[in-house]
Amino acid sequence: MKRYTTLFILIIFATLLSACRAAAPAETEETVLPPTTVASRIITEGRLEPVQYADISFSASGIVDEVLVVEGAEIEEGEILARLENIDLLEMDLKNAEDELERAEAAILTEVADAYKALRVAQQILDEYSIPSEFDGMTPAEAAEAMLIKVNEARDDFEPYWGYDNPRGYIKDLEDAVEDAWADYNQALIWMNRETNVATAKIRLAQAQEDYANLLAGNDIAAQRNLSVAENALSNAQLWAPISGTVANLNIKVGERVNMGQASAIIADFSSWLVKTTDLTELDVVNIAEGQIATITLDAMPESPLTGTVLSIGQTFSESQGDVVYEVTIALDETNPAMRWGMTALVEFAE
Repeated sequence: MKRYTTLFILIIFATLLSACRAAAPAETEETVLPPTTVASRIITEGRLEPVQYADISFSASGIVDEVLVVEGAEIEEGEILARLENIDLLEMDLKNAEDELERAEAAILTEVADAYKALRVAQQILDEYSIPSEFDGMTPAEAAEAMLIKVNEARDDFEPYWGYDNPRGYIKDLEDAVEDAWADYNQALIWMNRETNVATAKIRLAQAQEDYANLLAGNDIAAQRNLSVAENALSNAQLWAPISGTVANLNIKVGERVNMGQASAIIADFSSWLVKTTDLTELDVVNIAEGQIATITLDAMPESPLTGTVLSIGQTFSESQGDVVYEVTIALDETNPAMRWGMTALVEFAE
């Protein structure tokens, strides 16, 4: 009996030992957890960045001659951060182009005034002309053509008697007819010439007015084009701030060569902040809407949660560890002096 009891105890011990070995956990690789949905809340991760910032670079290649700011400096929009060499020459070119434009502008204005004067004088001379009754119902050109026909007819009639020393009677009448026809023809030419002068003056004035309009609009004036070239050359040789803010990064030194488009500085406005999500999946993004309230907790400042509002939801996607993810931008309602660009944030959306 005792032997059976001992055997029974050994069987139970072996069973328990086998069960303990089976329950031992297997070693597994660490995985990144996706956004979590907890009791009607969506929690994801994001990055902190300023609402407005700009990566800036020179628009020309050259040697840096001056650096006028340091990292951390507060600057205003349009302020110059650095300059390349040969600025003096570029400034001289700009001054010459400005002088050239001033001369061109003065010439155009003078031409407009002269053209007005020429038209007034031509019109006055035309108005003073007394149109002969023979020209009634005709234009100057028609009158000249008609009078030329009369001249030719009168000359043909008088031709047989040409050369008479002292023409009288009928021959004298033919000679007078030739002279009268020539006089009428000359009057028609005078009329036509005065009309032509008025038309020419009008064309001149129209051209002057067009040049003046182009001057005001900045179009098609060679001097203005030269000025634009000079302005661009000077601007390209200077690194200027497109926005007001802080010099967050400065990557240039005096004496070094920079290439056109080479990243030289970053200007950021740290007065307001955004958080952009990095792993919001397609299953969760459908539950997010613009204007929705979110709570943001920075890893570096867990004791100071912030609030924000969904500003935009990305229309395109990216892939992260096999998941389709979307970027959602949240505008923070608050700020803190301890905030730094790129800080990790935990974003919690309340449904």
